Amino acid sequence: MQKVRNFIPEWILTNRFGGYALGSADLINRRKYHGLLIASDEGLRRMHLVSCVEEKFVCRRSIFFLNSNRYPDILYPDGAEHIQRVRLRPFPALLYSFNAGGKSILLIKEILMSEERNVTLLRYTNLSGEEIEFLFRYKFSLRDHHHVNHPGTYDHTVKEFDTFASGKVQAGWVRRNDAGCEAYVYSRTGQIVQDPMIFRNNTYTTEQERGYDAVEDLLAPFLHRGLVRPEGCVKVLLSERVLKEPMRRTMEQIMEEIEERYRSYALPQDHPALLRPAQQILRKQEYKKLLVLLMDEFRTHKDIVAGFPWFSAWGRDTMISLEGFMVLDEMIDFLYTVLHAYGQRIRNGLLPNVIGEDGKGTNFDTVDASLWYIVRVYECFGKMSQERRKELFEYCVAILLNYRFNDSLPFYFDEEDFLISIRDGISLALTWMDAKIGSTPITPRYGKPVEINALWYNSVCAVRRMAQELRKEQLSSGGYTLSWNVLEEYEHTIRESMGRFFGGGIFYDRIEGDRPVAEIRPNFVIACALPFDFIDRERLKTALTLARSKLFTPFGLRSLSKDSPLFSGTYGGNQEARDRAYHQGTVWTWLFLPYARLLKKVVTDSNDLRGELETCREQIHREITEGRLASIAEVWDGEDPGIPKGAPAQGWSTAALLCIERMIDELE
Repeated sequence: MQKVRNFIPEWILTNRFGGYALGSADLINRRKYHGLLIASDEGLRRMHLVSCVEEKFVCRRSIFFLNSNRYPDILYPDGAEHIQRVRLRPFPALLYSFNAGGKSILLIKEILMSEERNVTLLRYTNLSGEEIEFLFRYKFSLRDHHHVNHPGTYDHTVKEFDTFASGKVQAGWVRRNDAGCEAYVYSRTGQIVQDPMIFRNNTYTTEQERGYDAVEDLLAPFLHRGLVRPEGCVKVLLSERVLKEPMRRTMEQIMEEIEERYRSYALPQDHPALLRPAQQILRKQEYKKLLVLLMDEFRTHKDIVAGFPWFSAWGRDTMISLEGFMVLDEMIDFLYTVLHAYGQRIRNGLLPNVIGEDGKGTNFDTVDASLWYIVRVYECFGKMSQERRKELFEYCVAILLNYRFNDSLPFYFDEEDFLISIRDGISLALTWMDAKIGSTPITPRYGKPVEINALWYNSVCAVRRMAQELRKEQLSSGGYTLSWNVLEEYEHTIRESMGRFFGGGIFYDRIEGDRPVAEIRPNFVIACALPFDFIDRERLKTALTLARSKLFTPFGLRSLSKDSPLFSGTYGGNQEARDRAYHQGTVWTWLFLPYARLLKKVVTDSNDLRGELETCREQIHREITEGRLASIAEVWDGEDPGIPKGAPAQGWSTAALLCIERMIDELE
């Protein structure tokens, strides 16, 4: 039986540049990534600008706070204890209750984010019949989002700040010269004045648990004070840039844009923000719409963020997550934009594995990203214009011919069985099981991994069919050439060779030399779920039975069967401990989608298929609709999963659930 565990869920908001706002449901910052405004440029360089706000209220001589902050020896102040209700979606909203001189004071705090700007909107609504004084101090971090401001940072760092007014708009700005970033705060209520403070030793408990720097100083150069009337609302904009003049009109326009972004989403029946008759988010169509919002939050103008908060764009993740956008209407231009952009990045037939923030740290350490690219182009081919088909096809040809002929790659084409083999002993982890300790892969998977060769087989099949449609009889790229009619021989030989991955009633994970490795991992599920089958239906049934009995959990598939002596049931601890467990039993939600694709191939009765698909999405559906998840996490423990681990919002996890939802729709 699934155990129920208490944990503090996290909320997230994002924009089209990869910027975000992220935090715990009680607004206690536990990660260095938690904050109200983390701005990004188009190169995914992200700067943590505003951490949180000290929110002090005074009514009838009583003082109370909304915020709470962790320091080394204390949690102060006690705002989190006064939270009566929290809803994470479609945006975080919290209801607070206080007693002031015998009167009950109710306040709502809401956090919303602009879609096209690095701007966050804070709304504070007074639901009581009393006028209340507010005193806010905005805590600025002004740093790269991967690092903290070590104690003493703001004692010696050069910074500038000032306040100004434009009509009825009050504003303050702060700039940190060494980091090259600045931030602004705007409000039409109250007054913003200089009153500099440093909040020292803010402590992030999750970072402590993970073995990272976890204590930092935050700069608060302003005091924002004023009155909020009964039923009144204070709105505050946090921005990375100065607003254009006339400032009041610009501010009103931006606030309207932000509020309009979320206006079409139904709110839960008990959502704190409801000042009107309730709508029910649990209705089927509203849940689906919410899933689309969750998926869309990973989309930038030209790419897909692999996960928040610490991932940038990854070639493999983008190609897998792209399926989540393929099921959405009016996304063909976005699909093309992404495929075109990655096609231009191809080097020696390889897509980039990691696209580093601001272009730094980009590498091509992947064997499967390029093959996923071909599969995605093939799946989108019929939706593209002829001009776009020709362009994307040429990128696919470059990949195929390099895999076939380029001897400089860290893997090679075996002339005997036509399979792709990863060279022995290299210090690279080229498959999606890519964790390393230093330069040593935890699961190197040397030789011929099953899903890599299934992707290779599907790539050959896809290129042959696209070439036939485009009437291309000769494939050429970078000095390599292959006749179209030879691809049919490749298909046949690869399919025959793929039979070596099955024996003794199980699928082997890989073949090292001539030795099959009988680890039960989900990679055979990925292999069997691809568009072109390399085995018959009976073996597909065997694959499903094996996956269902050895790998399936309510939150995804295990990365290794519990029967293995290498199995690790808990994902946690410091970086090394987490890396060692990452693919040794840890549960991955994204694997639900290949499992669902395999179900669709094997289960012929539509009612049975629907029941199986609903089993895949049931638990996470409940977690979202009951407010315990704001997005879909990267991983879960292999033993007794129930608490989200890894990145709290992962693109391919979300794509899996959205695609399964659409598969259920198709059955109706």
